[in-house]
Amino acid sequence: MLSAVCSILAALGGCAAPLEKGSSGGLHRAITEIDDVILLPQEITTYANVAGERLTIGTGCRNTLLAEFRERFYVPWTQASSRYDLAETKKSMIKTAQAKWYGVNRRLMPAGLLRGILDNCALDKFPSRDEKAISIVPTHLRGLPTHLPLFTAANAYPFDMLQYPQVKANEPLRVLHVSRDGIWFFVETAYSNGWLEAKDVAIADQNFIDSWMALPQLVIIRDDVTVKDERSETSYKTEIGTFLPLVEAGEAWWEAEVATVGKGRTAESSLTRISREVAGRFPLPFDRENITLIGNQLAGQPYGWGEMFGLRDCSAMLRDFFQPFGIWLPRTSADQIASVQQRLDLSGKQPWEKEDVIRRQAVPFLSLFYKPGHIMLYIGPDSKGRPLVFHNAWSIRVKDAAAGHSQIIGKAVITTLEPGKEAGLVEGSSLLENMTTISTITDRCPAPQNPSR
Repeated sequence: MLSAVCSILAALGGCAAPLEKGSSGGLHRAITEIDDVILLPQEITTYANVAGERLTIGTGCRNTLLAEFRERFYVPWTQASSRYDLAETKKSMIKTAQAKWYGVNRRLMPAGLLRGILDNCALDKFPSRDEKAISIVPTHLRGLPTHLPLFTAANAYPFDMLQYPQVKANEPLRVLHVSRDGIWFFVETAYSNGWLEAKDVAIADQNFIDSWMALPQLVIIRDDVTVKDERSETSYKTEIGTFLPLVEAGEAWWEAEVATVGKGRTAESSLTRISREVAGRFPLPFDRENITLIGNQLAGQPYGWGEMFGLRDCSAMLRDFFQPFGIWLPRTSADQIASVQQRLDLSGKQPWEKEDVIRRQAVPFLSLFYKPGHIMLYIGPDSKGRPLVFHNAWSIRVKDAAAGHSQIIGKAVITTLEPGKEAGLVEGSSLLENMTTISTITDRCPAPQNPSR
């Protein structure tokens, strides 16, 4: 409780955060935890146990959700043409490259450097290809064909505006273009589009696709699982939600396929063997045991904007939470909340009115709460009846003697809808005040299949 007391006093100007000795011998101010993170259990088990039977999804609804998942996941292979307005995509790349940005050195990016990146897009020929493909390793989509980050301000780290979602190994892709230097492909995934390094992609013919889709699937259920391509004898790390076609089941292992690259960058299948402890048959049952298994691994993980460094931001965490269960979520927070047509609009409601709607309508581990730019998973009420959410959050706005400043959370946490209240939130900045929408996943299903509220 000392940290909590100090947080309150600091907000009143009467206590400073403790100073810690840095590696250089100097002193720096430590980042303190907010009370919610200290006082609320930061593991999923407690909340899944309380939710109990409300975690059940009816058979009909499970089938509906799984059919939707498969349709969305394989769309780069099954749809006849691009799902995006490519003329608008081209305009967006030009606009991005012509804007003013800051680099990692906190200085303005040279205009000549940005012009060179734009020229490498070869937009005079965009789009130049239309080929089905697959990722052969985990990789990242980028807004332009460069690894250089672009920031809106000198102090805007970690929000690199070119950092698009991570692409897991074995994901269906559609190649639409190649950079002038041949190093990058412009691709579509099931949830986004952008530039990938060509070395991470293999071109898939129809025989490969048909064979791949015909096999039952495994899903990785733990992070940092090493997968070895037995043909090339190369290895890479996979994360929760990665799929591998199942070939054979042993007593303690699975034998599965991984995509690899053959002659002419064509996709081929190779075998790998992994422990049963790190993967399960897809989809996992949506039950207390598996919700706890997946949720506890995500809890406490560091925040990673756009899945930078293989970490997760708010929407990436929720997508990976639901993916092993065969429940589709798009990639951004706005798209995720909009993925359910029957949304509850809370705009204009008072905080107490929002809490009343939550008590009556929200379903633990199935309802998503949204405020512009951020998405959260409702996990039930605490002992005081306050709604609790599981989310990966970067910071909150708190008061100090002069003006508001950001206090870093920087990880996946379980909080109330007013995290940091004890430190004095900037007026109007709480999650509860800014929350605008509730979506419940099972509202995608026919009404009789929905869990009781």
